[in-house]
Formats: sequence, C-alpha cells, structure tokens
Amino acid sequence: MRHSVAATDPSTGLKLYCGFYTTLAGRHLNPNTANLRGLCLIRSLVIAGQFAAVFYAESQLGWLLPYVTLKLLLSALSGFALFSWWRSYQSWPVTDVELFIHLCVDTLGFSAVLYFSGGANNPFISYLLVPLCISAATLPWAYTWLLGALGFGAYSFLLFNFIPLEALAPNHHQHGDTPNTHILGMWANFFVSAVLITYFVFKMARSLRQRETELANSREHRLQDEQLLAVASLAAGTAHELGTPLSTMKIILEDLAEQSFDDETHADLATLNQQLDHCRDILTTLVGTARDLSSDNSLSVPAPEYLAKLQERWQVLRPDCNIHSKISPTLADTILTLDGTVSQAVLNLLSNGADASNKDLCLEIFTEGQYLIFAISDRGPGLSSEQAAMMCKAFVSSKGKGRGLGLFLSNATANRYGGELRWRQRDGGGSRVELCLPTTKVIA
Repeated sequence: MRHSVAATDPSTGLKLYCGFYTTLAGRHLNPNTANLRGLCLIRSLVIAGQFAAVFYAESQLGWLLPYVTLKLLLSALSGFALFSWWRSYQSWPVTDVELFIHLCVDTLGFSAVLYFSGGANNPFISYLLVPLCISAATLPWAYTWLLGALGFGAYSFLLFNFIPLEALAPNHHQHGDTPNTHILGMWANFFVSAVLITYFVFKMARSLRQRETELANSREHRLQDEQLLAVASLAAGTAHELGTPLSTMKIILEDLAEQSFDDETHADLATLNQQLDHCRDILTTLVGTARDLSSDNSLSVPAPEYLAKLQERWQVLRPDCNIHSKISPTLADTILTLDGTVSQAVLNLLSNGADASNKDLCLEIFTEGQYLIFAISDRGPGLSSEQAAMMCKAFVSSKGKGRGLGLFLSNATANRYGGELRWRQRDGGGSRVELCLPTTKVIA
C-alpha cells in the first residue's frame, strides 16, 4: 500500500526529531524526556499519515486490504502515542531502557502495519531506519545494536511473510514466489544502512555528547577559577591590611608585658603574644604560597615529616582539639612534592571535622590505587544527600557560623592536581572526607 505510511524518509524524520530536540533542550528538560517528546511528535505524524492512507486506499483506490485489522492496529498505536505524550510530561525522569522500549514498540508496530500492506514490497519499509537513527543519536551502544538487529529481523521476516498487495507487487523478472533481484537488493541495502547508521551515527553522536560535556566542565572550571581569583584577591588585600593592626597590637602587648600584673594576667598576655606571632606567620605563609604558586614551586619533604608539621600547625590553630594521626607504612620513606595549598586544604578539612565534633578526630595518609589520600574522619552528625551534593560549592555551609569556603578551596586544590574530594559516611557515625591526589604528581 503506497500510502500506508506518512511520506517521511529516514533523513527527514531524523531532521524533524533533532530540531524538536534542540527546541526542548533549550528549555532545560532532562535529555531523555526531550528525546521522548521528539519521538512522540514523529510517531503522531506517522500514525496520522497512516490513517489518511488507509482511508484514501479504501474510499478512492479500492485496494483489497484488511481495513478493519489495520484500523484496530492503528488505534492501538494511537493509544500508545497518547500514553507516551502523557508520560513525557511526568516528573520522574525517562531512562535509557524506557526510551529503548518506545523505539522497539515503534519498530514492531510499524512492521505489523507493513505485514498487512505488502510487506517488504512496500516502499516505505525504509522507515524502519528512523527509530534506529534516533537510537544511534541518543542511546548507548548496546541498545542501538539490539534495535538494529530487531529492525533487520523484522525486514527479513516481511521479505517472505506478508499479506500481498497487487498494486505493490514487483512482477518484473519474477520467478515463482521467490523475491526478485530488486527486492533482495532493497533488503541488502537495508542491512548495510542499518550497520552504518548504528556504527557511524552512534560514534558521531557520542563525540558530540563528549564535546558538550567537556565544554560544560570547562565553563564550570572557568567559573570556579573566577571565584578563586576573587577569593585570592580578597585574601591578598586582607593580608596587606592586617599587617598594620597586628604590628600595633604587638607594640601594645610589649608595653603591657613590662607593667606589673599578677602571674595569671602575664600568662594571658603571653598567650595573646603567641597568637599574634602565629597570625603574622600565617600572613607570611600566605604570601609565600602565592609566590610559590606563581613560580610553580613545590616543597619536597618526607611523608612522616610532612604529617608532623601538619600536626604542629593544627595544635597551634586548635590547642583544645587533639587528632589521631596515622600514616601508611608504605609511605615511611616516601618523598612528597606538594605546595602550600595542600596543607591548607587538609587543615580546612580538619577544622570542619572539629567544628562538627572534636571527639575521635582522625587524620590518615595512605595510598590507594593511583591516589595519595588524606582521609579526615569525625563523629559529627554527617551530611544529608543534598548537603553532600552542594558541599564543594562556594559560600555554601552547613554550619551557621561557617563562611562556606573550606570545602570549596579544598576541592579546588584537588582539581588543580587532577584529583578529587570524596565524602562518605563514617563507620559508626560521622563523616569521612578524602582528599585524593594523583601519586604521579605528588610523589617524587
């Protein structure tokens, strides 16, 4: 039946689908939801064309066809199309498996229509390539090969099993009931086209998706760099401004220390003097780290010594909070090559853990696979799934008094080394945050 389907060849259907997908993608829909809506649009147009062709063949051409069966079949496909439209507007996401099932239904449903209207002799049998094109452009490799096998199997079945239609029967060079050379050539062409579409269209679509992912990651990293630059500029300005008041307080403390006070007051003054010296050391380290980063300099130090310096700095920062530290025996003779941002990242993570709970705070350094890992564990309340997803964003904090920069800066340090920041629930309650750095970049 020449008018049994809408006059849509595979390339036209794919162009229509891609145009619809582009429009929906601009509305920030889930990709598979946009894919399903594009498929629903094509399906609706094809079903409408098939209905029109059936009524035209019945009323104008007078072809002998099982019209009641065809109308019931098209009605069932219409019901499925309405369900698909409804489904595409639901809140739960469309999965790859679900989209694959929709494409299989289209392939089988259209094959059933062809069975009652001339089988492989129907020139619109090439429409079976349209679902395959869509699958190659949107679904993983395995689904596309399965759909290609299904389409080729349906074509092969319709080559020998169908309700004949005299108007479409190729009588030239026909020998008995054997398909002629033209029909066999169409069958072979379908097989070649299906293999090429499955392979090359999938490859091109995957390359485009990878490119889009890379561009999205590049935009995210550029935004993160801009945020880091803003924080660094603010830190440099603050360090410069703090120099004067710190010097003033240092002079006042020295004057007070020369006056007569009781022993307790002198002890307090000594503590204040120590903390001021520590503040000046922090500012000096900040300037030195910035200078080292600008000249791409790193410090090489044995791993046990690096851990000891971390503990010393931590005790000065938080004298009221002890940590249990442990280093893997395999790192006993290992030289670490790190810049100042790594130790600051570890201290930030320790500070977050201490704020959550200053009991049973642990720091472990070990290697796992291709990573050197700094693991900080606490016994705090942990994080919800929403907080864990947002923990590396700037100025986002689960602590009312937090500034939301510790995890952000630690994650930026991990990214700069090509590593990552991981979070998981700690056994027995609490959180475990792991700063993972590639061993190829940090171990000499």
